[in-house]
Amino acid sequence: MAFNPYTQNITVIVSPDYPPILIPIPLIDTFNDETVSIVINYGAQLGASLAMLLVILLTTPSSKFLRASCLLHVLALIVCAVRTVFLAFYFLSPFSHFYQVWAGDYSEIPAWNYRTSIAGTILSMFLATIAEGALMYQAWTMVSLFANKAKYAICFLSLLIILITTGFRVAFTVIQCESILSLETPQKYAWLFKTALIFNTCSMAWFCALFNSKIVHHLISNRGVLPSRRAMTPMEVLIMANGILMFIPFIFAILEWCHFINFEAGSLTPTSIAIVLPLASIAAQRISQAPSTPSSEPSYPSSSYQAQYKSTRDSSRTPLKSGSLFSTISKTSSATRSHVADTTVLAPVRDVIDPIDLELREIDGYSQPKEIHSRAEAGESQLHK
Repeated sequence: MAFNPYTQNITVIVSPDYPPILIPIPLIDTFNDETVSIVINYGAQLGASLAMLLVILLTTPSSKFLRASCLLHVLALIVCAVRTVFLAFYFLSPFSHFYQVWAGDYSEIPAWNYRTSIAGTILSMFLATIAEGALMYQAWTMVSLFANKAKYAICFLSLLIILITTGFRVAFTVIQCESILSLETPQKYAWLFKTALIFNTCSMAWFCALFNSKIVHHLISNRGVLPSRRAMTPMEVLIMANGILMFIPFIFAILEWCHFINFEAGSLTPTSIAIVLPLASIAAQRISQAPSTPSSEPSYPSSSYQAQYKSTRDSSRTPLKSGSLFSTISKTSSATRSHVADTTVLAPVRDVIDPIDLELREIDGYSQPKEIHSRAEAGESQLHK
């Protein structure tokens, strides 16, 4: 048999009293390839987190920077960046040095290397918890447009899923920290790791379905036609962006069940949440701040009026909000408004406030000026006359 230098063994002598350790070169190459791929993965996460953090700091107005959603996004990105640094540092520590890995001798590793590994594990738990909190806040923003019964039922179920997921995540972190200190694999807690992974996947699936429920409802009711860009309001942009972008962490959560040699998907799930959630808020924020462009078509006071008027003309302009579970108006008021719209001329835009804008301002924590309320009341009185 011909000699193949690429498959030969590397001999490591642990002690003169013990037999030498033979390590095949292909096994060493596989370990090195996996190490490099994980480090590249962490580097990409660190760069994306810092880039998104910079975008938030530069694009968010100072008046909106102290909102709960913005603070959650900034905190998640900061924790994500610091956690990724600690995780990447593992591969620069003696834990990844040649002799320690292949001889299994970690006796000479300094104690502070253990502390950095534990810090990375704990920060991963904090990031997952903050990401779940950001998802809950975003879900509350959406379901605040639901009827009270549906709103509180969905919020209760979302909170229950988050608490269970976080509880198993905390238990998983405790066991993982103990295994780092003892340098032993906790085989007897394998069920705990799988259970934590199951609830993590269920959490991602739940919020992905929740954020996309409005889009699916609109597609079914309007035969697969989405509203045009000009007909979309900031709240509708937020709903659609959240729904589409939530597929990214959901896909990473599914990939955690697969075993890839050169791909580590476990850390990507909370990182993707921390990165994609601010994108939807920034898009809605840009839409709300963009100046209205002149158009030859008449302007309508709200997406509800616009939907009633344009439903027979162009279904692609039907707003995402009309005729759905997200309506904040009761059936009685909707019937009254429909009757008024059929028998009277609509008031100009300057006399009636867009209800979606009011919703956004309530969510942002802004109070309405007195002149806006009086102007809206005057517009309503003109409609009833």
